[in-house]
Amino acid sequence: MKTNDIISKGKREFSITIALVGIIPFLVFIYLMVVKVSSVRIFVGEVGLIMILTIAVFILGIHVGKRMLTSFLSEIIAKDRKAAITETALAVGHEINNPLLAIRGNLQVVESYLNESQAPDTIKNRLKTIVDNFERVRQATEQFLALSNPKSKPVFGKISMVDIHR
Repeated sequence: MKTNDIISKGKREFSITIALVGIIPFLVFIYLMVVKVSSVRIFVGEVGLIMILTIAVFILGIHVGKRMLTSFLSEIIAKDRKAAITETALAVGHEINNPLLAIRGNLQVVESYLNESQAPDTIKNRLKTIVDNFERVRQATEQFLALSNPKSKPVFGKISMVDIHR
């Protein structure tokens, strides 16, 4: 769900909650007044109790609405943070991957040249070390790029986590 969708959903739900918070206590107040008036005997203390209950329901509704709004705001912040991290990881992965391709191409040329010539084993061993380290960096950038399409795996029961080692 996009951030704008979450915001509009939050506004809509908050508006509904506030509307209910305003209407329900009023309806309860009217209902109780009609019931008390129909029984002919109505005491001042009972009217006060009805008003206090109405105010309590109103305050409770405001509290629920505030909690909903806080929940939506934290969801928005979490989604924005995740999007920023994913975007940064993708950018870093692409920026590292581009020069790596040129390095790998040149390493292949040097490897084929050394295999055809009678190069000392020390040079071949150093070239193998460079190729191995290149592969480690390439695998790390693939993990960065994999963050754009995360795959989760079950860890414990119903709990899943993103697998960064795939």
